[in-house]
Amino acid sequence: MGEDVKHPMRGLGLSSLCLQEKKLVGAVSVAVEAILAQFSSSRTVVQKGTRALSGDSAINPSLGRLVLQCLCPALHSLLTDGLKPYQSDLIAGRRPNSAWSLVQASTRAPKTHALFSLQVRVGELPQLRQSKHRFNAFLLGLLTKLLDFWLSYLQSCSVLETYYHPTSFMRLSQAACQPLFEELLLVLQPLSLLTFNLDLLFQHHHLEPESHRPEIPSPPFPDPGSQLST
Repeated sequence: MGEDVKHPMRGLGLSSLCLQEKKLVGAVSVAVEAILAQFSSSRTVVQKGTRALSGDSAINPSLGRLVLQCLCPALHSLLTDGLKPYQSDLIAGRRPNSAWSLVQASTRAPKTHALFSLQVRVGELPQLRQSKHRFNAFLLGLLTKLLDFWLSYLQSCSVLETYYHPTSFMRLSQAACQPLFEELLLVLQPLSLLTFNLDLLFQHHHLEPESHRPEIPSPPFPDPGSQLST
């Protein structure tokens, strides 16, 4: 099952495949709507003129939980749809794939400097031992107006053929299901109009069992929007 095949889903037409992928986009849309609603309602709690505080996970931890428990799983499901289980390497042999390994592979080019800086910062956090936790932290950092940029870059990236089966969402988004990818970007667009300031270690600090070691506070990732290259 780990190898590409020409007809991995016999009997399913492209319309049926796109219908499955539409459900993945729908889950992201539900998560975004929940975040927008929470973001809006939390504005009544903070003082007038400090709207940006609604997106600060230190002041509004409910938002951080919502991002981690709704948006991150929805995007993880979408980006691991049709992901090959492993990569073959002449030296290292078979290496398991994950959403985090996809992040690493897609943030190496010079024109993705802001993405690469974020990926390195996340990878250097010793508290994040699991690849899924690193992926979640990366998404928290992307919410400083880089999420749609990364997804657009990923869709055009040469790593797709290496990492995905032909029937994956990302591969189909380059052809038959391209309108769905455009819909995904439209769904995510409202998030780029908000100001997020999320602790990259929010999951470690708030959603995981107490550690034996004292928590090490992590400053939020600064807004790198000005570094975004096109």
